[in-house]
Amino acid sequence: MRTGENTVWHWDVSIRARLIAGFARIVVKPLFTVWPATDAGIRALATLETYVDRLPTPPRTVVTQLALGGVPCERIVHGHVADDDLADATILYLHGGGFVFCGRGTHRNLCAVLSARAGVPVWSVEYRQLPDGGVGTSIADATAAYRALADECPDPTKIIVAGDSAGGYLAMKVAEIAATTGLPRPAAVIGYSPLLNLHLERHDPRFMRKDAYLPMSQVAKLKDRWLGGPDAIVGVDSPVDADPALYPPVFLSCAEYELMRPDVELLTDRIEKAGRPVETHLWSGQIHAFPVLGTVLRESRELIALSVDFARRQIGSRQRRSA
Repeated sequence: MRTGENTVWHWDVSIRARLIAGFARIVVKPLFTVWPATDAGIRALATLETYVDRLPTPPRTVVTQLALGGVPCERIVHGHVADDDLADATILYLHGGGFVFCGRGTHRNLCAVLSARAGVPVWSVEYRQLPDGGVGTSIADATAAYRALADECPDPTKIIVAGDSAGGYLAMKVAEIAATTGLPRPAAVIGYSPLLNLHLERHDPRFMRKDAYLPMSQVAKLKDRWLGGPDAIVGVDSPVDADPALYPPVFLSCAEYELMRPDVELLTDRIEKAGRPVETHLWSGQIHAFPVLGTVLRESRELIALSVDFARRQIGSRQRRSA
C-alpha cells in the first residue's frame, strides 16, 4: 500500500517484532523515563556499551580499528565484494543513541549486514557525544571523518552516508555541509528513524506519547545540552528545515508510532516537491531504529536490503547519465 508517490507502507509484522515492541513498551520505556540525564547517568550508559563491544565479531567479517580525520572508527569488510554499480563504493555509518550513548559495538551487527548486502566496506564512526560535547561537536567529528574518507576511499563520488536516529541527523548534516563547503557530495543518504528536528516538542504530544520506548520527557531534558557545548551547529539546527536541493538522493524509514515520524514525512514531502530523489518506508508494529537489530529481525534485514538497493539504483542512474 502506498501513501504519496515515494512512500511505502509495510503492514506485515513478525511475531518476533511484536515481542520486541512489547518488551520495549513494558520494560525499556519505563527505565528510560526514570534514567537520570546527568553526566553520571550518561557515563553509566557508556560503561554498558563497553560490554557490548566485547561481543564476537559477526561471521565472515573483518573488523579493523582505525581513524578518519583523527576520529576513532572501525572498518567492517564482508567477504562479499560488489561487482555491480556499487563497486568501489564506501559506506560511512553514524550510529544513533540520542548523542549520549551507543557506539561501534552496539551497531557492529547492523554495519556487518550492510557490508554483506552491499559488498562494500562500512566505516563506523565513534564521534564525541554528551557530556564531552553537544550536537555541534558530534557534527564536527562526523564531518571530519567524511572529509578524510573522501580523500582516501577508492571513489569519493560513491560514498553513501548512513545512520540511525541521532546518526541519521548527522548523516543529513554531513550531506548539507558537503553541499555548502565544496566537499564531494554523498552519492546517497540513508536514514533509519533519523532525528530530523531538534525541536520535537512542537509536534502533537498525543502522537509523541505513542513511541514504544522513547519518552519525550527525556528528549526535553537533553535538548538544552544538545544545543550547548563548545562547537556551534553549522547550518540549520534541524535537517528538516534545510534547503532540500542541498540533499543527494535520500532513503528514509521509521516506525508507524515513533517520535521521528512527523519529520520523516515532512522532509519526504519537501524533497518530493523540490524534485529530488527520495524513498521513504513506514513500518507498522516496529520500534524506533529497528534496523539496529540486524540479523535478529526479518524486517531489519528487509529494510537494510531496500536501502542498499536504493543506493545502488541512484549510483547506477547517475553513472548512466554521465556516460
